[in-house]
Amino acid sequence: MIRITPVNPHDVQALDFIERVYTESFPMDERRDFDEVVRLLRENDDFAIVLLCDEKNPVGFISYWPWSDFTYLEHFAIDSRCRGAGYGATAMTELLKQTGKPAVLEVEKPDDELSQRRIRFYQRLGFVLSPRPYTQPPYSPDRHPLELRLMSYGEIDLDPTFDLVVTRIHNRVYGVE
Repeated sequence: MIRITPVNPHDVQALDFIERVYTESFPMDERRDFDEVVRLLRENDDFAIVLLCDEKNPVGFISYWPWSDFTYLEHFAIDSRCRGAGYGATAMTELLKQTGKPAVLEVEKPDDELSQRRIRFYQRLGFVLSPRPYTQPPYSPDRHPLELRLMSYGEIDLDPTFDLVVTRIHNRVYGVE
């Protein structure tokens, strides 16, 4: 059974685990410096991280932005030593149930087998891939923008709301006007 526990900025043990999984799972251009993650957790009520545990053992994390009308899922990773055991699907399904709102996330373009596999993972959970191009702004001046795609879950249709959703993500998550 997967347990989802909110992380606070003073939970050093959880943050050490999350930092390791975060830096192992995401290339430099797909993540912030971890000090910035902790600062957001400390100072921004719109930002949250949950630790995913099997019994008492941490297996992964999800960082997200729980807004009133939809949740933006920013980072989701399972420890490489725990992948393939069903933790990811179980945790994501449970978090979506807990938030009770539509959700949006970014994925790589379906250009290779690994990216296609990740997209299929989310599709099995009920997410829908938007065909519209999407650019993730750089997390900092030393990082690069990325050509990605958005996926949505629940009662949110990205076709008519795409520009509004992108503007909110760019403004609140990436600090781009």
